[in-house]
Amino acid sequence: MTQTTCKNCTNEFEGNYCNLCGQSAKVKRFSFGYFLHETFFSSLDIEEGFFSTLLILFKHPGKGIRDYIEGKRVSLYVPGKFLLLFGAIATFLAVRYQLFTNEQMENNIAGFSAYLQSFFNYAEENTTVINLISIPAFALSSYFVFYRQRFNYTEHLVLNIYITAMQLVMLILLFPLLEWVPSWHQESVLVYTILTFAYNIWVYLSFFRAGHFRGLLLVLLAMVLAYIGQFILNLFIYSALVRFGVLSPADYVAPEFQMYIEQFF
Repeated sequence: MTQTTCKNCTNEFEGNYCNLCGQSAKVKRFSFGYFLHETFFSSLDIEEGFFSTLLILFKHPGKGIRDYIEGKRVSLYVPGKFLLLFGAIATFLAVRYQLFTNEQMENNIAGFSAYLQSFFNYAEENTTVINLISIPAFALSSYFVFYRQRFNYTEHLVLNIYITAMQLVMLILLFPLLEWVPSWHQESVLVYTILTFAYNIWVYLSFFRAGHFRGLLLVLLAMVLAYIGQFILNLFIYSALVRFGVLSPADYVAPEFQMYIEQFF
């Protein structure tokens, strides 16, 4: 039987799995088809990779994700399932606590602003979907800005899936604060925004090994392009759903502001 070198621990072994670390011998470079296969047909062994993934993505996220993409697949939980799990939890809690909407925001809207507020309320109630839609925009931005590093688009998807999942973890960790101090609603949104932006920068810097001023500028450029792209993409999809009658923006604003929506259309 032919010997195989394990991409995770460099052990020489025979068979389908490394006898030292247990990684599969069939690990390949990510393509979109391979990514889908890993998402839907990989093991659900939470004990071995779930909590260690959280630890790695809190302590050394850039290095951990890069190692995973380059072939060390044992240390991190499968990205698609990791995202969907925390997305489901974050969606439930966001609706429960109405983190991104409040009465002050509702009392300052009219016309197009009312339409945008309906979009933000829709986004709150569909946190997981919004994050899933945003990931391709972030992946395209990082792929475009860091194309010289020769990671393919699917690998950029994997990178941004892990980032998004950890941003959802941060969101979930903020909810106990709202339970204890409900008046800190807006402060919590500000803290979450700063934390997620800083985390994204940190991961990009370490993943792309951009430890210099020019690298920081490239990371900031990728972030700006990504946020603009994801907002436009999500607003476009929301508007399309409204135009085709799948959604009604009036359903996402208070009754006293529904007339502004009607006038806007």
